[in-house]
Amino acid sequence: MKTRTVFLLFTLTIATLAADFDLDYAVFRGDESNDIVEVYLMIPRNLFQFVPDDEGFRSNALVRVAFTSDDSVRQMKEWSFTDWTDDLQKISASQKIPDIVTLTVPKGNYRIIAIVIDLNTKKSFRQETDVDVRDFASNKLEMSDIQLSGQVSPTKDQNKFSKYFNYDIIPNASNVYGEHNAKVWAFCEIYNLKTGEGQQDVYQVQYAITDINGGIVQLNDWINKKKPGTSAVEIKGVDITDIHSGLYQFQITVRDENANEEIVGSKRFYIAKNDQDKFTAQSIKEVNLSSLSESELDALFDPLKYFANDKERRMFRKSNVDGKRTIIANFWETRDPDPSTPLNEAEYQYQQRKAYADLHFSSQQKEGWRTDRGRIYMIYGEPSEIERFPSSLETKPYQIWHYYEIEGGIYFVFVDKTGFGMLELVHSTARNELQDENWERWIRPNSDSRFY
Repeated sequence: MKTRTVFLLFTLTIATLAADFDLDYAVFRGDESNDIVEVYLMIPRNLFQFVPDDEGFRSNALVRVAFTSDDSVRQMKEWSFTDWTDDLQKISASQKIPDIVTLTVPKGNYRIIAIVIDLNTKKSFRQETDVDVRDFASNKLEMSDIQLSGQVSPTKDQNKFSKYFNYDIIPNASNVYGEHNAKVWAFCEIYNLKTGEGQQDVYQVQYAITDINGGIVQLNDWINKKKPGTSAVEIKGVDITDIHSGLYQFQITVRDENANEEIVGSKRFYIAKNDQDKFTAQSIKEVNLSSLSESELDALFDPLKYFANDKERRMFRKSNVDGKRTIIANFWETRDPDPSTPLNEAEYQYQQRKAYADLHFSSQQKEGWRTDRGRIYMIYGEPSEIERFPSSLETKPYQIWHYYEIEGGIYFVFVDKTGFGMLELVHSTARNELQDENWERWIRPNSDSRFY
């Protein structure tokens, strides 16, 4: 009876977007050979069949979590649980049961496979994800993975959700938040703070919410904290009431100034509110393709050509109206980097970049995504650095966009050839882009490219 009361107390109600159940994890430092991996589950109550018992209705489930590599099981834990209700009408998909299992795992790369079995119907559900059980350095500032939670509360009674400092941290494996859980809690551990003679006894921490491109949405001031030793725990709740629906990152920055070290960690999460604003319109695709004409479908596919391969472009060109609808509807499915998450991150990133390009690069003659800068921004994202050169007696206005993390470092040169503010790509070091080693001729005010 006591087990049942605690179990139901931790049942959370959150938005449901996809997947039979949710799977997430966080890696924490262990010893020289192993790390500690916490695996988090959020299991909808309506997955299971409830059967009558003396106190109402009961479901019975078995959970199995395995770490595999090279087609072999390296670690595994298995357990069962029982859920009760006095009224079947109270059971819904939005009610999710949180669960957690902790394993000591040798360092390496694994596939986590989680299987949930309804013992009444023998029906099973499966989710998988990759995990890097990494080797934490011993001589520099390090940070564990970030665990996101929707509920943190002090506790006197220890249970599976209790951390060592007497708090219950209920994991939110879905990483989805909304009106009913409008506070995102983040937990992580910090390692290798410098202590001892000649060292400062404080370190600094800053919390931020960023969009998918790294833009700041919400930023806290730096906080000085006393070093409890060489390791510390960070736990922070951030209110997201005023943030629109969409895809974001919870970012934690820790600085040990005396050691001149800084480390940044981040964890992706989703906000899905009832308004669904741009998130719904752009990411969940409530656009009814069946109502669009062929010309409207052609316009919708035009910017997708930046990402389509030759076969897709040929197929679209040759397809009838129904075929074009099918191609657009399925375009991002094969490009989803993580099908286990509620949102197709590739499609959402595309929508954000297109919106940015249209906002910042449009002119009276051309939509932003059709311009050279808009195309490059949509394909490669925000530049690492932009060098801006205004017009002078010697040169026309031009910009150089640097991407230090792509292909070992690439750049793009844009020149305002006409003087009307339309910067055109004249040279790049990226593969399959325009390359012109004599691009500097374009920035000379009196140059005539016909003679080159």
